[in-house]
Amino acid sequence: MVQLLEIYQRAQQGRTVLGESFDLDCLYASLARLTKKYDIKYDPDNPVPGDDALADRVFEAAVEFFVECGVYVQNTRTVVHFPRQEVLDAVANYNGDCRFGEGKEARIFRSRKPDSGTRPWCHVGSGIVASTEEIASKIVQGNASIKAADSMSVNALDKIDGYAINAGQPTEIIGAIRSIKIAREACRAAGRPGLPIINGIATAGSATATVAAASPEFGLRASDGIIVGSLAEFKTNWEMMAKVAYCLGAGFNIVLASAPMLGGYGGGPEGTAVLNAAYVLFGILVYQCNYYLSLPLHINLSCSTTRDVIWATAVSAQAIARNTNVPTLTLAYAAGGPMTESFYYESAAFIAASIASGVSTQTPHPAKAVLADYVTPLEMKTTTEIALVCAGMTRKEANQVVNALLPKYEQGLATASVGRSYTECFDLETGNPKDKYLSFVERIKKELSNAGIPLS
Repeated sequence: MVQLLEIYQRAQQGRTVLGESFDLDCLYASLARLTKKYDIKYDPDNPVPGDDALADRVFEAAVEFFVECGVYVQNTRTVVHFPRQEVLDAVANYNGDCRFGEGKEARIFRSRKPDSGTRPWCHVGSGIVASTEEIASKIVQGNASIKAADSMSVNALDKIDGYAINAGQPTEIIGAIRSIKIAREACRAAGRPGLPIINGIATAGSATATVAAASPEFGLRASDGIIVGSLAEFKTNWEMMAKVAYCLGAGFNIVLASAPMLGGYGGGPEGTAVLNAAYVLFGILVYQCNYYLSLPLHINLSCSTTRDVIWATAVSAQAIARNTNVPTLTLAYAAGGPMTESFYYESAAFIAASIASGVSTQTPHPAKAVLADYVTPLEMKTTTEIALVCAGMTRKEANQVVNALLPKYEQGLATASVGRSYTECFDLETGNPKDKYLSFVERIKKELSNAGIPLS
């Protein structure tokens, strides 16, 4: 494995390139050429293709793209390159086990394969902002109470003791520490003190705040995980690499989170599929990640549940699952919010496509994850149930399910309702869902069963 200091040295010695030139002359041009070279073609009638040869061609194109383009470092305006054999050796030597949690909540997150009946890893929750500490605590406790949950993400805070949390200011560090303490206490209240938190510290936007708050004294442990993001597209900077350096030194699990934009520099669904598969190589070689969080988005609709994004996600997931042993989660940003039909139809389509394609999923984020308090544990619980019943579903079966669900929501994505907030869906005092939401979900589950997802 290439060491972090070696990557740093390559960045110092690399050829200077303007960011715009990297975007257009390297990234966009290479993906356009490689999708043609490897005969990668989008088929809108089959959003979950079952073609192993196509998946393998996507992976081959991803390797060639990664070797050819390299990774752009914004601070030095240089490109770090990795020889093909170095890339292949890193993939072959990746051990494939990601160990999370403490005590009876200790788990090993492993990769899956397409059409597999292997139980998927169930990751619940989100980093969506909670407007108060009380709501944050209730959401985390509700999510931790989901028996099937193997790990969780915890909400970000935007205020602390009435003060706005701003990046680079003391409030960011205070808020980051407080958010982890709240989350760990909520897990204890749910009877699961060892449940791993693997989105790191959503309240911490900077590396400084992440490092300051990532301590057992505050509740974060090495058996948890810290997200290190890429910068669109295929870029990084010293801020991200500083997080990697800390995680490697402290022994934290590292996750690369990437959100390639369909309609951006990756082009259409074909280029986005190759780009998304190439990010797993970015994760292994640049961030030395323990697992990969994949969340492609539509550039105009800002969601993951369009027909073309589902296709790109499914094909790239199959490419990763068939050619690496990197544990991988896909994450959908749904256009519909809590207590909307759209959210559940979108989530079911995305999850069925992902699970059948050989990866695991994080519970989808409602209302594009942009509104404070617009997420509840009931969406997390129900979508976890969907993921579990999709285990063993073949790609052919998933394709039929997705084709049955898409007409129910795809024409309304641009105008989808944001739904209702936590306090509209749940009783804040008890932390339980209101009867009207429970009745709504029971009706939706029957409709999903009719579409091919056998929920009880």
